[in-house]
Amino acid sequence: MTINVTQERMPKVAAASGISSQNNLTHEQLIDCVEVGKAITSELDPDKLLSTIMDKVSKLLPSEIWSLLLLDEKTQELKFEISINLEIEKIKNFRFPLGKGVAGQTALQQKLIIIEDVKNCDFFDRNVDHFSGHNTESLISVPILYGGRTLGVLEVINPKSINPTIISLLTLLADYIAIAIENTRRFKRMRDMAVKDNLTGLYNQRYLYQSLKKLILASESTGNPLSLIFLDMDDFKFVVDNLGHINGSRTLREVGKRIAQCLTRPEFGVAYGGDEFVVVLPDTNRKKAAKIADKIRQVMKAEPYLIQWGYQVNITASFGVATFPEDAQDSTELLAYADKAMFRAKNTGKDAVLISAD
Repeated sequence: MTINVTQERMPKVAAASGISSQNNLTHEQLIDCVEVGKAITSELDPDKLLSTIMDKVSKLLPSEIWSLLLLDEKTQELKFEISINLEIEKIKNFRFPLGKGVAGQTALQQKLIIIEDVKNCDFFDRNVDHFSGHNTESLISVPILYGGRTLGVLEVINPKSINPTIISLLTLLADYIAIAIENTRRFKRMRDMAVKDNLTGLYNQRYLYQSLKKLILASESTGNPLSLIFLDMDDFKFVVDNLGHINGSRTLREVGKRIAQCLTRPEFGVAYGGDEFVVVLPDTNRKKAAKIADKIRQVMKAEPYLIQWGYQVNITASFGVATFPEDAQDSTELLAYADKAMFRAKNTGKDAVLISAD
C-alpha cells in the first residue's frame, strides 16, 4: 500500500530550538534530536557537513538503512550524497529527476511518502536495488525543505516499524538537515565573495597571494614543482574603444569561462586585473605547464566572442610560464618571471607561449 502523508511543516525557528509539536517523541528522543540538530546546524564547512550528518544521524537511526539525496539546482536531479549500509560507490552515479522514483516524487510533491510494500508502488525504481545488491521492501521518504524550496530527500529503507514516532523523528531530523544545508550554502557564498572575482567567476588577487604562500611551502616539502601561467589578452583596448566597456566586460566574462573549462582541480584561474589572468598549476612541471598554456591559447581563440550580442570578435592572448623552484625562489619572483615571459611573447608577435627559461 502506498500512502502519501502531508504534514504541516514546523516553523524553522521552532524546529531549530527543538520547540515543536512532536508529541510522539519521548523526552529522551527530543533531547537527542536537539543535540543532533545543534551539531549539524553549527557545522558551516560544506566539506565537513555530510560526514557530520552521517555520524550524528546514524546514532539516532543505528539499525536503519538510510540515504541522503541532495537536489542539484542546475539539473534539477537528485543525487546520493550519503548512504548508510549501502555501498555509495555503486549508486553514486544514479540521478533521479523530479518525479522519478519515490525520492523524485517526494521532492516534486514536497510531501512525506510512506511505502509499506514497494511491490504495490508503481513509481518505485528498482535500479538502485539491482546495482547495490540490496532488497527494498518498504521505505519512508521525507522531503528536506527550506523556505518552500526542496533541498533534498531523506530516505529510510526497510524501517523496523512505521509508526507516528518514527515519522516525527524523521520529520524533525529533516528540518535540522535543511537548516544545516542552507547554512553551509550561505557560508560558502559569503566565502566565495571574498575570494572570487564577480565578473569572471575566477579567483581574485587576494586568493592568489594567500594560496601561493601555502603552495610554495608545499612544493618545498614534497619536492614537486609549482608552475604559473601569466596571460594578457592581445589588443583588448581595441574591443573597449570600439564596442564600449559593457562589451569589454562581457568579453572578459567569456574569457574567464574558457580558461576555467581548460582546468581541473587543483588547478585554478585568477582574474589578476583588467585583461590579465594568472593560472596556478600545483604539482606541474615546466613542460606540462607550457602544454596547458597552449591549450588555453587555442581554446581562447577557437570561437568568436560576443556572438549573442550581435558581434563576432576574434581575440588572442600572449602567455608566459614560470616554474618553482627552477625559475624562482619565492612567490613574488615566480609571478615576476611568468609576467616577463608573457611580455616577451607579446613583444615578439603575440598569440604565443614562452617559458621563463627561453
